[in-house]
Amino acid sequence: KGKYRIEEKLNAVQEYLDDKDSMCSIANRLGIDVSAFRLWENKYRAMGVDAFSTNQNKHYTKEEKEQAVAAYLAGEGSLMSICKKFKIHSTAQLRNWIKKYNGHEELKASGTGGTVIMTKG
Repeated sequence: KGKYRIEEKLNAVQEYLDDKDSMCSIANRLGIDVSAFRLWENKYRAMGVDAFSTNQNKHYTKEEKEQAVAAYLAGEGSLMSICKKFKIHSTAQLRNWIKKYNGHEELKASGTGGTVIMTKG
């Protein structure tokens, strides 16, 4: 999936958190944008070691989605802080839920099935 192994991401973030090097310096060495490295750091702070070790998409209940959206709309924090609080992997995911909520679409639990796209061979 990603260009970097889990260990590389963990080591880079830990190096930054231990004040061994700056975010810009580490990002330049890895050949990534500082904003991408900042996402790694925020994900690590929110989820710890498990932040990079997920091989599957995380599934959220309808209630978890609604709580996260309600917290954001109530002004309880920024997109990033709400993602940290509810252990959501991406601000884009939260923005998508907010968009659906504001569009009066139902927020459904994820990972509960769906339309089968391919038939068995």
